[in-house]
Amino acid sequence: MSTLPKTRLALLSLACLMLQSAPAAARYAAIVIDADTGRVVHETESTQRWYPASLTKVMTIYLTLSALENGRLRLTDTVFASKHAASQPPSKLGLRTGQSLTVEQAIMAVTTRSANDAAVVLAEKLGGTESNFATMMTQQARTLGMYNSSFENASGLPNDGQISSARDLALLSAALIRDFPQHYHYFSATEFNYKGRVMPNTNRILKSYPDADGLKTGFTCGSGYNLIASAKRNGHRLIGVLLGAHSSGERFEQMGNLLDMGFANSEKGLFGEHISQLKDYSALPPPFQLSSNRCAGSAEQMGADSGSSRYEPIRINAPYNSRREKLTQLAQAKPQSHGSVWTVSMGSYPRKIDADVNLQRARNALGPLAKSGRAGIVKTKSKGSTAWRAQWTGLQQDDSQDFCRRLRAKRMDCSASPQPRTSLATASNPTKQLRRVSQRKS
Repeated sequence: MSTLPKTRLALLSLACLMLQSAPAAARYAAIVIDADTGRVVHETESTQRWYPASLTKVMTIYLTLSALENGRLRLTDTVFASKHAASQPPSKLGLRTGQSLTVEQAIMAVTTRSANDAAVVLAEKLGGTESNFATMMTQQARTLGMYNSSFENASGLPNDGQISSARDLALLSAALIRDFPQHYHYFSATEFNYKGRVMPNTNRILKSYPDADGLKTGFTCGSGYNLIASAKRNGHRLIGVLLGAHSSGERFEQMGNLLDMGFANSEKGLFGEHISQLKDYSALPPPFQLSSNRCAGSAEQMGADSGSSRYEPIRINAPYNSRREKLTQLAQAKPQSHGSVWTVSMGSYPRKIDADVNLQRARNALGPLAKSGRAGIVKTKSKGSTAWRAQWTGLQQDDSQDFCRRLRAKRMDCSASPQPRTSLATASNPTKQLRRVSQRKS
C-alpha cells in the first residue's frame, strides 16, 4: 500500500487542524416584508427549510382564532387538559390532567408563555387528537401558500417532520394580522395573569424595540433561537423573521437591526418582489443549528455535530443613526428637573388585558423614553364595579408632558397630574404596590 510523503502528510494534517479550529460561518435565515403589500424588503436564505420550534404556535393560534370567528369556539368556553397535554415538557403552564381553563386563558398561555401544554389543549379541542390537528395545520399551510411547511405537533417540539421556512412564517404572520386584527392583541400582551400568578411575556422584543407590538419566540437545539416580530411605524407595518440565532440576546439584537434596515429601505422605496414569488426547489433538510456541546439533551441523537465548533455571531448591519439611536439620544439628553413627582394615566378599562394592551401600545409609542418612571396596572373600584388603569408613576413634570405629547400624537388617551405627597412613599417603591394588585384575581 502506498503512503503519502511526509511533507504532504504534514500539510494535510495542518489543513485539517485549521479547518477544525476556524470559526464556522454564521448561518441563519431571515426575511422582512411589508405586511400590507407582501413585498420583500430584505431576505437571506428565506426559503431554506428550518425547524420552526415554538414559532409553530402561531399556526396553532391561527386555527384557534379561525374557530372563534366561525363560531366553533368562544373565548369563555372551558377546555380540559388531557393526560397527553399535561405530560408535555417545558415550556408549560403546569396543567394537571383534568384541570380546566378557558379558551382565552389557553390562548394567552401560548402567546405570552409559549406553553406547550396549553397548545395541546387547544389542538385536542379542535382536532380531537394532536395528530389530527397537525394534519389540519399542514392543510392550512398549503391554503396560505406555505409550500415549505409541514407539521407533526401543535407546539414545535423536536420532530424531523416539523419543518417551515422564514418565508413561510412571514406569510403566516401576515395572514394572522390580516385575518384576525381584533385578536392580534394577544401577541402584544406583556404579561399573563393566571390564578394569581403574573407571568411576563417571553418575547423581549416588545421592550427592546420601540415600534414592535408582537409576535413570537421559539427555541430548540435544532432550530437555534428563532423570532418573529412585527413593528408599526407611522401607520406602516413590517414583519420580520429570524431563524437560527445562537443565543436569546442575539436574536433580539439582530431582529432590531433587521427592522431598522427594513424601515430604512421602505422609506427609500427599496422593495423587492412579492413574497409569493420567492421559490425554492431544493429538497435539502433543515440544518441542525446548535452543536451538541453547546446544547444539552437530544442534540447528538438528532444529528448535531458533536465537535467543539466555534461560531461567528450573526451580524446584520443596521443603517447609521437609526430611529432607535435618535430616541435613545433624546432620552439621554433630556435634562431632569427636581420638582414634584407626576403620574401619567392612559385610561381605565373593564378588563385587565385591555389595560395591559394599552400599556404596551404606550411603550411602543414612547420608545426609549419609556425607561423614565415606572409603568404599571392599578386595580380600582367604583360603585361596585372593577376597572383597571394603565399608568406611569415617578415622572418629572417635563417628562410627563413629553409622554402625553407623544401619546396624543398616536391618538391615545393621556392625562398628567402631580402625585399627592402622601403617595410619594408608595410611588418610590411601586413594585410593592403593583405586586399587591397583581395577586388579586382579575
